[in-house]
Amino acid sequence: MISIAQTLNTVTCKVCDAVASYVKITISNIQHSRQMAANREVARQLHYLNLGDGKEYKQILDSLNDKTQNEYLSKY
Repeated sequence: MISIAQTLNTVTCKVCDAVASYVKITISNIQHSRQMAANREVARQLHYLNLGDGKEYKQILDSLNDKTQNEYLSKY
């Protein structure tokens, strides 16, 4: 026979798991968007300083963003 305490504990754990999952996804999305913003600044500076191996701004940015995407996809 299942007690009320066991039922409440199971429900509480499910709620906690749902909240934890939401928080984890939200934090990941924030980190991802901040990284993309950092990529834009790095690409701008590399292009301005002619340190992008002769690539245009868009090529540098695409390369950085591809690396970021691959890193985030490998985590999840």
